[in-house]
Parts: sequence; structure tokens; C-alpha cells
Amino acid sequence: MRITGGMVKGRRLAKIKGSNIRPTSDMVRGSIFNILGHTLNGLAVLDLFAGTGSLGIESLSRGAKKALFVDKSSKALAIIKRNLTMCGYEALSIITREELPNGLARIQGLGCGQFDLVFIDPPYGKGYIEPTIYKLIERDLLAEDSRVVVESAGNEDNPTPSKIHSLELRLTRSYGSTLIGLYAHQGER
Repeated sequence: MRITGGMVKGRRLAKIKGSNIRPTSDMVRGSIFNILGHTLNGLAVLDLFAGTGSLGIESLSRGAKKALFVDKSSKALAIIKRNLTMCGYEALSIITREELPNGLARIQGLGCGQFDLVFIDPPYGKGYIEPTIYKLIERDLLAEDSRVVVESAGNEDNPTPSKIHSLELRLTRSYGSTLIGLYAHQGER
């Protein structure tokens, strides 16, 4: 697993062996960032169900100003910390252990402000995507022109609804059994 672009392109990331954490593959991650654009200068990023932290770290490599990593697994948080250290992004990052989506109430209390880009990559088939987006909106964690990228299994029932509260599904891409959805606020491009 490597960073696919930006300042630390090619850097290998540590992963958790023998765990049920399913890191986003290099190909899928590269495709996500091709959709988002190669530079993410000045964006605040929230990486939910962060696993190895690859999506948030990729964002930092491509110019994001800060990233908050959230996972409930202490093993995942240790790997994220290790990967941030290897890439030199500790000063731009906060790592916190929370059960999602309810833990977003405590995220709001960290004083990180709103986020321009949010990644939601939950365990497949557990129904976390919609409740997580609702909590993000309820807690006012999304910037006005934010984008939300969700990863799900393509075989889930309605994995990417066309609208969730004020967010509209702008595009979907399928990569094998993985489905990527990009949401943005109504009226935004």
C-alpha cells in the first residue's frame, strides 16, 4: 500500500496484519483523488472509519492543511500514528478514538471547525453511511462547499442514495466489489 500522489508519492504505508480492517486499495484511492483533483491545497479533511489512515494521509500529501482521523480500533489508531510519523504529517493531524456515528458529537467538541472533505469508509453492509452523514450535518461539521466521499460494497441494498439531507450524489464509480460515491451540497458543482 503506497501513497499515489503529492509530496510523499510512493511512500509505503504500514497496514494491520490479520485484522478485519480493509484498507482502500492503491487503485481505488488513486481513482478517488483523480475525481477530486490532484491538489487539495488548504482543505480540512475528516477521515472517518480511518483504518490505516491512507485516505487522510493521501490528502495531506496532496496539500490538505489538516486532517482528523477517527476510528474505534486502538490497533488502527496505532497504525495511523505510525503512518503519519513515516510521512512527516504528525503536526498536521489529530487522531481520536470514537465509536461512529455517535462519536461525532465529541469531534465537534475538539474545536477543529468544519471540514471541506470527508471520507466515510465504514465496514461494509452495516448501514453506517446515512446515519454518519446525518450526524455530520446535525453537528455542523461540513463546510458550505464540502464534499463527502463514501466507500461501500456494490452489492449492498441502496449503498449510495441519490440524496441524503442537503447532500446530493454527484457521481458513482465501481471498482470490482467496491463502490465509490461522491456527495456535494445542492447547487454546488
